[in-house]
Amino acid sequence: MSGQDAMVEFNVVKLEVDFVRRCVYKTEDHLVSLEKQRLELESSIKDRLELIAGNRHRLTTLRCNVESERMRLSMELKDRLSQLDRLRSR
Repeated sequence: MSGQDAMVEFNVVKLEVDFVRRCVYKTEDHLVSLEKQRLELESSIKDRLELIAGNRHRLTTLRCNVESERMRLSMELKDRLSQLDRLRSR
């Protein structure tokens, strides 16, 4: 193999190494981007779960209040109907 052939072979290998290096960097950038996206999604999920927990607590409290009000109104209605029946009986 002549010196010129060796130089050509060296340059070809150098180009291949540069190509592989660029591919590795591109893949690394993509992985970093995906990792950043994963962290953002995890943060969003955490925030959303906290929001859901707060809403669940508010809705549970509201349901209890509405149920209490319904029971109070039901008792009041029964009392008034009872009074009405007593008045009609006279």
